Parts: sequence; structure tokens; C-alpha cells
Amino acid sequence: MLNKIKTNKVASIAILLVAAVVAVMLRERYLALILCFICINSIAVTGLDILFGYTGQVSFGHAGFYAIGAYTSTLLAKNFGLNPLFTIIIGMIVSMIFGIIVAFPAAKLVKHFLSLLTIAFGQMVFMFVSVTDKLTNGYSGILNIPDVSIFGYPIKSNQAYFFFLLIITGLVLLFKRNLINSRVGRAFIAIRENPHAANGIGINVRFYKIVAFAASAMLTGLAGALYAHLVGFISPDTFMATQSNLFMTMLLFGGIATFLGPVIGSAILVVVTELMQSLVSYQMLMYALFILAVLFYLPNGVVGIAKWAKEMLTTKRQGKSRVNTTEYHN
Repeated sequence: MLNKIKTNKVASIAILLVAAVVAVMLRERYLALILCFICINSIAVTGLDILFGYTGQVSFGHAGFYAIGAYTSTLLAKNFGLNPLFTIIIGMIVSMIFGIIVAFPAAKLVKHFLSLLTIAFGQMVFMFVSVTDKLTNGYSGILNIPDVSIFGYPIKSNQAYFFFLLIITGLVLLFKRNLINSRVGRAFIAIRENPHAANGIGINVRFYKIVAFAASAMLTGLAGALYAHLVGFISPDTFMATQSNLFMTMLLFGGIATFLGPVIGSAILVVVTELMQSLVSYQMLMYALFILAVLFYLPNGVVGIAKWAKEMLTTKRQGKSRVNTTEYHN
């Protein structure tokens, strides 16, 4: 009981500290924009976590789904004058459809073969948006993307957009928790641990792999659409292979197959990336160093450190309790 109370106190203090930092950052337009980027990346990385963290399907091509969501929503909103809230949903659906298409061959592949397929998909999408000048305006990009509007009121400030994104991020995390705790989520985990054993107990391995790809692509497409309407400009440069690598780095650094791992990883990497804007040419080196740090020192990510510290404290308290009990009886 005392351990639960202490754990709740620590959680409450952490929430208050985060809330205080967010309140300070919201006072500045640029810092509010960073908070928006954290939310958007958290959504995309949550999608990747469903695929990689819970079903064991690695993907280095999620920038492709990110681009599909962004361009679908942008083109529909600009060319047809549709409400961005509606086009964002369509962007999600189109990304999900492409996720299902990719999943059919991907469901039969493992390890480096699957990695190569996802890399190829990401490059194909990148090349498509780069060379289709009449549709996507190529490398010149698309300007003046309409703002998201709710009941006719456009969201123009970064601060307002952050609260809009915060609600969506919360809904995405709730969706992920419910999905993982459901029968589908248990099938995902069984496939990750041993696909042959999962197949042996009656789980349709291929079907659930396709479901994981669809859910993952849908969330990443949602993130891409939200990014487009936030920034107001997109070009192929945003959806290069570097973006896929960034998503994977965020996930590994935060902690795979965890509830808050994608959020923590996204927050740390977004802040670090912003601080190193003057060293853009060294971004890939920076991501490589983060991945090496995870491999050698943080196999369970930052969330793993918190779990380790909690276990150590619990063990220490239990040890003290046993000593006190022994002294009392003696």
C-alpha cells in the first residue's frame, strides 16, 4: 500500500513538472511549435510501435505513409476546398490502404528481407512525389496549405494547434492501449514472440500482420496530414529516408512495446534535433549514435531506466522490511 502511494506521488510530481515545462514553452510561439512537433512525432512513432514493438515487423519506410497522409490531405483541401478535418481522415484511410497493400508481400518476409521491402516502398513514394510536378509540384513543394478549422473557426496559432494535437495524441494512445489489451493485441504479441507457435495454436499469423501494418500506416498517415496543415508547406525533402530513420530512432530510444516510450523518445529527439539545427549535415551521425547508445546502454530505452529504478527501489524497501521484521522477532 505504501509503495503504491509513493509511486502515485512520484507520478504526480512528474506530471506537474511536465505541465510546468509545457506552460512555460507555450508562452513562446517557436517553443509551442516544438511541442506540436513532439505530438505529431509521438503519433507516428506510436504507429511504428504497434508494427515493430508488438508484432516484431521492422520498417524503415514509414516516411512513405507519412508522405501519403500529408499529400492526400493537402491536395484534397487545396484543390477541392474540402474541410481539412475531413481530408485528414481521408489521408488516414488512404495511408491505411497502402499499408494493407504493402502488408500482403511483407507478411511473408522476415528480418532483412522485410527491411529491404519497406525501404523500397519509402523510396518509391519519395520518388513519386518528387517527379510528379503536375500533381505534387515536385521539389518546389506545395505552399499555403489550408489551416485546420473547427466549426468554421481556423486554428492559426501554434498554441491552439498544440491543444488540438494534444487531444488527438491522447486519443491515439488510448486506441493503442485498447488495441494491445484486446484479443488482437494478444495475437500481435504471440506472433512477435514465436510466429510458428502462434500459428500452431490457431492464430492467423498473416491476417494479424496485415492488421498491424494497416493500423501502423493509418496512424503514421494521420501524423503526416497533421504535419502538413501545421506547417503550411510540404516538399519531398520532408519525406526522405532520414525521416524513417528518425522514427525508428525515437522508438528505440524511448522504449519499444511500451505505452509512453514513443512519446518520451519523440520529445527527446525533437528537442535534440532542434538544438542541433546548425549541424544538419551530421543528423544521420547523431541518429546512429543514439541507436548505438540504445544497443549498448539502453536496451529497453529510457522507459527501461524508469522501470529498472522502480524495481531497485522496491527491492531495497523489501530488503529493509525483512531486516526490520527479523530484528523485531529477535
